[in-house]
Amino acid sequence: MEAIREEERKRIAMEIHDELGQLLTALKMDVSLLKMRLAHDTDAAKKVDDMRELVEKTIWMVRNVASHLRPAALNFGIVSALEWLVEDFGRRKGLSCQLWINGREPVLEDTHATAVFRIVQASLTNVARHAGASRVDVTLTSTETTLDLYVSDDGRGFDPAAARKGYSYGLLGMSERARLIGGSLRIDSSPETGTVVSIHVPLGGGERP
Repeated sequence: MEAIREEERKRIAMEIHDELGQLLTALKMDVSLLKMRLAHDTDAAKKVDDMRELVEKTIWMVRNVASHLRPAALNFGIVSALEWLVEDFGRRKGLSCQLWINGREPVLEDTHATAVFRIVQASLTNVARHAGASRVDVTLTSTETTLDLYVSDDGRGFDPAAARKGYSYGLLGMSERARLIGGSLRIDSSPETGTVVSIHVPLGGGERP
């Protein structure tokens, strides 16, 4: 079911970006041409400027929606996807968010890269909603046989055991995503000490040259 969802997100994102994006770009060009023809009509030219600004905002929104459904950066590997995610998160939430890479980029199947990306995305969402943190670090360490990824924050922390007893579906979903790709997820936290989410995934292949 998760694979089906991701494939559907990918399809919708491509359709939004390609089809709707092309239509809006064509509309933007038509608006620019209309402005040239109305150069001597000040009121009409002002209205055309407003239309152009509205089209540009809509184009930005379309790209933003498509990126959040499935970041195009995922097509270029997990490192590119994490770079996009960290930059986007820091900008939107106003938090210091840094990505650290140790080793070469791991070779991952699309399903594995997507699962790792979604776990990190969910971890950052939890930080924004609950942690009250001022800093987040995402660290990717890879070898020929393993991938280890850590999301650590300096927030208020929590009791993971209590959260599991309360059936935290967010944490359950993260653990299940890791399990489905043969990995494991660990959460280290306690009140007032921050939180570290650790993802460990065995790799069957080698590294990129």
